[in-house]
Amino acid sequence: MSLLAGQTSLAQTAWTMASPSIVITFLAVSVGMPVFLVGALVSVRQLASSLTDIFLFERIAKVKNRKLALSLCDMILALCFGATIVSVLFGTQTQTSIVFVVCIFTMGVADEFQHLLMTDFLADNLQSKSRLLLQYTQMAIGGGFGVALAWIAHELTLELPPLSRHSIVVTIGIACFALSALAILAVEDSAPTNAARPSATRSPLRLVRNYYLNVLAMMKQSWFRQYVVITTVFSAVILAVPFFALIAAETHHTTSKGLTAMVTSYALGYIVAGPLWGTLNNVSHRLVMITCSLLVGFCGSILATLHMLNLQHDLRIHAIAIFVVTVAVRGIIAVLQVYFMEIAPKGQRVKGIAVARSFGRLTMICLSALLAAVAHLQETVWAIFFIAFVSFATATISYFFARKFEK
Repeated sequence: MSLLAGQTSLAQTAWTMASPSIVITFLAVSVGMPVFLVGALVSVRQLASSLTDIFLFERIAKVKNRKLALSLCDMILALCFGATIVSVLFGTQTQTSIVFVVCIFTMGVADEFQHLLMTDFLADNLQSKSRLLLQYTQMAIGGGFGVALAWIAHELTLELPPLSRHSIVVTIGIACFALSALAILAVEDSAPTNAARPSATRSPLRLVRNYYLNVLAMMKQSWFRQYVVITTVFSAVILAVPFFALIAAETHHTTSKGLTAMVTSYALGYIVAGPLWGTLNNVSHRLVMITCSLLVGFCGSILATLHMLNLQHDLRIHAIAIFVVTVAVRGIIAVLQVYFMEIAPKGQRVKGIAVARSFGRLTMICLSALLAAVAHLQETVWAIFFIAFVSFATATISYFFARKFEK
């Protein structure tokens, strides 16, 4: 348990220091990428994750050496982030844009592959209470490491230009991904690595057909239909972090403290989210869902209003907004993941989470593309207003539809 907690904390630190939602957004805006493309990177990542849910879920369920597969995913993520840094420092704007799209797509595949496999891995190796403890412990520890590393990077790079400082932050995340890849190899897997498992289907057409049949089979089960409803309605709320980061990057990407402040706020959000939602989840899943939705709604409304009144120039305003939505979004993601591991039968874990997440991903692809277009053609503030409005609606929906989620 302790070794697994250390590994997941390293991975969490890596995602904090090299977050696509925060850091990559700042890098993209800093090199002058169009706002539509920056916002559309969210759609690219969600599309990659959806394709993974459809075409790779059978292969994931039949992986023999899960530790090696999880380690390779971390290494792929490290290489992708490394490629983005190289393109930012040495490439033209066109080259950088192409590299960003390709790397974000690859990150989406690797991250989703790892998430689905880790769900099965944790369910096999930890009991329910241990899974809940690990889920929130790694948030707090990873966030703490993130704050410390962001502060150290800030102090050591005061004389460097903003773009170089941004790149160093990502480089620290790359190092954490590499350490996480090594740490997972030392974790004990209770399932035999040489267990006899049938070979995965290779035909794309058969995979699509199997996915369609899996959707039909899973939707016949009432517990799964309820889970899909909840997952889908939270799609717009989860988009709060990348679009809050986009509006912050547009305002502060040229300042020396801009990215450091956002990364620190992002990491602090993880620290607070761990114990806060860990405690409230023991009371009620529905309480967590409603509270998280309201936090995003109120924060988005205030931030958008300040932008409309041209009072948004203080860096602390965006730092606080990133902190609040990070706390809220992490609460949503965690409660959905923990609940699923508790209710899903062993033979349906990977298949079920893949189908459920594909519904949510499809919604997020459409919404993120729409919001990116609005941000490009009008102003990003209107995307924030939309997310705030949907968040209030989601709180209401959760009150009525999440009753079956009560413990």
